[in-house]
Amino acid sequence: MVIFSVCLEDISFFTELVYSTTRVFSFRVTAEEIPEIESSASQLMDYTERLASARRAAPRDDFLSTYLVAADQAGEMSPLEILIQFLFVIVAGSDTTRGALAVQTAQLLQHREQWEAVCRVSRLVPGAVAEALRFEPSLASVSRFVLEDIELDGYVLNAGHFMTLSTMAAMRDEKVFEAPDTFDIFRTDRQRWHLVFGGGAHRCLGEALAKTELEEGLAALTARIPPRRAAGNPGTRLGTSRWRHARALVDR
Repeated sequence: MVIFSVCLEDISFFTELVYSTTRVFSFRVTAEEIPEIESSASQLMDYTERLASARRAAPRDDFLSTYLVAADQAGEMSPLEILIQFLFVIVAGSDTTRGALAVQTAQLLQHREQWEAVCRVSRLVPGAVAEALRFEPSLASVSRFVLEDIELDGYVLNAGHFMTLSTMAAMRDEKVFEAPDTFDIFRTDRQRWHLVFGGGAHRCLGEALAKTELEEGLAALTARIPPRRAAGNPGTRLGTSRWRHARALVDR
């Protein structure tokens, strides 16, 4: 089952809206960018609303159709809340995965022996995806409110304070990972629960889907175009807080 189907002619328009809207989650956004972000979010909401109306009129075998039926039958959310929930699924699972696919490919192409190893042995794909997510994560940090005083390493985090926890720092922790600043798809100290997807009750709902998309995408690339090489500057992640965006990856 797919999440939803976007018409081929809409892909570029839809992608730009998602990319523009997700900039609001970065601490680097400026006041001058807000009007454009608001416009993109409004257009994305309108697009989603039209898509939902079409699925209610003619359901398909996709997540959106199933979700709308279940949400309508449950009657626990207003029509606006139903749309907002689905819109968040789109935003959270689009640019993050798209950028991760580009970055993991770029990292492998920069480490040619590892790229060639994945091309030869498909069972290395899951490890390559996990290492790329550790080395250049889509999510740089997570934010939380402190509900009660917490003592940590001699400091007290006071209740009511807002804090940001660095995912990037956690995945470069030398106490957890050997040679943490080295990209190595063969490492054996990989964590069972990948920190890029968060933890506890707030762990990413789309973890399984994201892993499948990234693994299937990498498997297809290495099987079909193994001779590829990066042209110019390699694709990299930008930002050290919240969601990170990826520079374009150009190959030859």
